[in-house]
Amino acid sequence: MLHHFLVDAVILIFASLAFVALFTKFRLSSIAGYLVAGSVVGPYGLHLVSANEGTRFLGELGIAALMFVIGFEFSWPRIVAARRLVFVLGTLQVVVTALLVAGVALLGGLSLTASLILGFALAHSSSAIVHKQLLDQDEVTTSHGIATTGILLFQDLAALPVLLLVGAVASGAEQDLAGLMLRLGAAVLVFTGAALFARKTIGRIFDWIARSGSNEPLMLAGLALVAGVALLAEMIGLSLAVAAFIVGMVVAESNYRHHLADELRPLRDIFLGLFFLTIGMSVDWSIVLTEPAATVGAVAILVLVKLAIIFALARFSGLATNAALQTALVLAHGGEISLLILTQAIGGGLLPEVVAQTALAGTAVSIFLAPFLIQFNRRISAEVLSTPQLVAEPDVMIGGSAGDLRGHVILAGCGPVGRLVGTVLKASGIPYIAIERDVDRLRIAHREGHQVIFGDATRRGVLEAANIDTAAVVVALLNSQPRLEQLVRQVRQLNPALPVLVSTRDNRGLTSIAKAGATYIFPENLAAGLGLAVQTFVALGVSPEEALARVRAVRLRLNPELRALRTI
Repeated sequence: MLHHFLVDAVILIFASLAFVALFTKFRLSSIAGYLVAGSVVGPYGLHLVSANEGTRFLGELGIAALMFVIGFEFSWPRIVAARRLVFVLGTLQVVVTALLVAGVALLGGLSLTASLILGFALAHSSSAIVHKQLLDQDEVTTSHGIATTGILLFQDLAALPVLLLVGAVASGAEQDLAGLMLRLGAAVLVFTGAALFARKTIGRIFDWIARSGSNEPLMLAGLALVAGVALLAEMIGLSLAVAAFIVGMVVAESNYRHHLADELRPLRDIFLGLFFLTIGMSVDWSIVLTEPAATVGAVAILVLVKLAIIFALARFSGLATNAALQTALVLAHGGEISLLILTQAIGGGLLPEVVAQTALAGTAVSIFLAPFLIQFNRRISAEVLSTPQLVAEPDVMIGGSAGDLRGHVILAGCGPVGRLVGTVLKASGIPYIAIERDVDRLRIAHREGHQVIFGDATRRGVLEAANIDTAAVVVALLNSQPRLEQLVRQVRQLNPALPVLVSTRDNRGLTSIAKAGATYIFPENLAAGLGLAVQTFVALGVSPEEALARVRAVRLRLNPELRALRTI
């Protein structure tokens, strides 16, 4: 058994590596690479690997981790502020798409039950593909990203009742449906109430864990929270994606969201890769090959109909034309829920075989097209509208601690010196954001009114959350010389031209920091004495410029390795 599992694992890893590397080499979506890898090695391809419960479970855990991280961008106040997009637009999309498709199916001769099942199946899109792609493209908190998230959340909420309805009709247990729906509503209320009640508790637990000063306990705490949410959602019959999103919104109101997002990213991507592999393995390409014309027609109808409906509803909801078109492009495909509903309907004999197989093939192909539509949504929108000024319209940022800060200062460390620098910047009207991983220092900074986020400033994801790409200066105030060097190298990778001012406790190890790319270095043990020397010269009648030049000359004699740097 173990040998069989290892063989499957090796095949999946090498197939993923080959196709993901190939797709990313041509700057295409890695998701498409996973889907193709799964279809090639799966039971409908070379039949090297068969889908099993283990890989499906890990894939679902990946969805939970993804939705947990997506929830970080949407705290409760932000959801309320965007309620029209989240609730009204989501409801309209599912209902209008389902009814329109059902109406066309009725005219085509299908029964009312079969038409409604087909309509609700095709109303869904792939939450996992969309969220992962938008997150990779940094579009989650744009206008179309917010609208897309709202629609997908309602789709996830609607998926379970639809699956229950199809299962009940297929088994002839329609009389139990009211009880099932009542229990589902109660489960949602109980889970949401528990999550709201746990807001302060979760924050205190993370405070206690963060005091260890190590990244591993925080990562394990985040993973434990995701796994616990998955288990609770399974026990009460709630959609795992919705449950993880709700808990993510709770954690979003704490100081740990960016740090957790960065810690969970590798595990999330691995688990999601497995999920996309299983989706690729579930596609029966023989249907596509035997009925190519019907498949192409089904894909065209599915994509174009959903595109038109979502664009019209998004414009009706007040979105700008370009944002509405981008939202429609991102969602113009079927999803894994569509495949599940159609498969369940086929098993229960609720859909004619020809219609069901054509819908399955069209949905499967549209899922393969989805990563490309999402990846190039901005470019397609620009080409179709031919209005560059609309494409350049600023995005509406409702998430992210740094918001739309530009030309700001990033303080890597918010201890006594960092808070003093922040106070001076604030008094001068200069925007800044501080990063601090010590909980006690974080609380003091918050009490003093500083804009500060929790996280390790040496981590790429945390620096990106602080808008490193649009910052004007980074001031490094970390206590550890190796971490200072690591931070400078990370900044140089993310924004090579950005000035980096480094404050060190003493003048040891300055050469490695200088080689890493620091712009200025201020050893604290020399700064006070040299600063006092400057003021002494000024008091003696020496001009400030001459006083500074004399001190710098002495400074370079003390630390000749810094001769290439501008230092004080």
